[in-house]
Amino acid sequence: MKVAIEGCCHGCLDQIYKRLNKKKVELLIICGDFQSIRNKADLQSMSVPDKYKSMGDFQDYYTLKKKAPIMTIFIGGNHESSNYLEELKFGGFVAPNIFYMGRSSVIWYKGLRIGGISGVYWLPDFLKLRPVNYQFPLQRSNIRSIYHYSMEDYIKLKLLNVSPKMIMLSHDWPEGIYNYGNKDRLLKQKPFFKSDIKKGELGSPFNMNLLKKIQPSYWFSAHLHVKFTAMLKWGDDKANEKKRIINEDEVTLESKKVKVDQNNEDEIELDISLDDKKNEEEIELEISVDEKNKNQDEIELDICCDDTTNTDEIGKDSNEDTTPIEPTISNGTTKFLALDKCLPRREYLEIMDIELTDKDHISTKFKNEPLFYDEEYISSHKVINKYKHKLENISIGELNNENSEIFKEFQSLKEFYLKEYKNLDRKSYRSLFNIHIKGFVQTALPNEKIGELKVNPQTTNFISKFE
Repeated sequence: MKVAIEGCCHGCLDQIYKRLNKKKVELLIICGDFQSIRNKADLQSMSVPDKYKSMGDFQDYYTLKKKAPIMTIFIGGNHESSNYLEELKFGGFVAPNIFYMGRSSVIWYKGLRIGGISGVYWLPDFLKLRPVNYQFPLQRSNIRSIYHYSMEDYIKLKLLNVSPKMIMLSHDWPEGIYNYGNKDRLLKQKPFFKSDIKKGELGSPFNMNLLKKIQPSYWFSAHLHVKFTAMLKWGDDKANEKKRIINEDEVTLESKKVKVDQNNEDEIELDISLDDKKNEEEIELEISVDEKNKNQDEIELDICCDDTTNTDEIGKDSNEDTTPIEPTISNGTTKFLALDKCLPRREYLEIMDIELTDKDHISTKFKNEPLFYDEEYISSHKVINKYKHKLENISIGELNNENSEIFKEFQSLKEFYLKEYKNLDRKSYRSLFNIHIKGFVQTALPNEKIGELKVNPQTTNFISKFE
């Protein structure tokens, strides 16, 4: 399948679709910061300083003035319309042909198995169970915590078996992935990453746990606004360890001489609680400060820039890592790709041929039913939903230990539900797991100014089936 991978969208759908025009791409995947903003009320639920809040392109797709030209699947990031995404916390169509995967999920599209986790990692919130429902308009204390994924989102994916022919999506990177690519080049481009790398805080350790557990063929991310590639060969620990050690010693003299600016996070949320006694300018620094020598016009988080560069050069920048990712899938290998945000002369879009996970999957059999829930993930979801109370006092050690009693119990329960699903006849399976391709429903008006949590029939339908 010919698939386009996009880094951070920041509401620039028109520009992305323009770039894909005549490319014969069958699927577009966006790795977060999608910004499905329908109205001014949605803007109020987004964790961005007011001066950076912009409607973007999405409202035209929501109101049917435009339609996505290709199937678009996305996960959430840390700059999102939280009230709309929470309305579809288990996933659903935010507009015709544009599907949100939910807090975490695994779905099938025309024989390709796709898993994802939305948001970013922040340990204090990760260890908390989510409330059943958030109160909208969001309180100051929840404006950030709502997009921090929790251990329940994580465990639903951690219970999956090894799946070497699926792809995984996350907004932030698996922590330590830089050790399996050209870390030297990365630090030349983003020297201020060095401090976080030293502390082991450039990405999410739990994303890395998922990567090691699932061992997908591809893992795609965004968030850090730079293109980066890496590769892990499973079953070859010595090769991976050698690669990791070499990369740790690859920091150039140029990088070593750079003074790290502790405030310069290249527009990446630091996830410091808004309860901290900071003034507005200090909070904005965490989101919008870029390299000292960067054009200030490129600092804007949410405003699309008209790109007049050659449309055949998909987001190409001669200063970025242009190492290609081979389209052929090798058994026992995970290829990691992170991409930039949608701006001129940035590598934010990559087109690649990806082998189907299962060319005979039911999602390939019916032209009007290309999208299905994954029965293994749904089995995990049912377990965690039913026994969530057992996570209240779980330790990090237990979360990381697949041989812990609680993990063994969850795994056994997941297999029980999975066996039941696999024993369904074809008609029952199709009825239960198919995601209605025309399921989109407008639940808010484009002129609304006060945010509230709407009841979305797609979420109601999911709950009636799987909870």
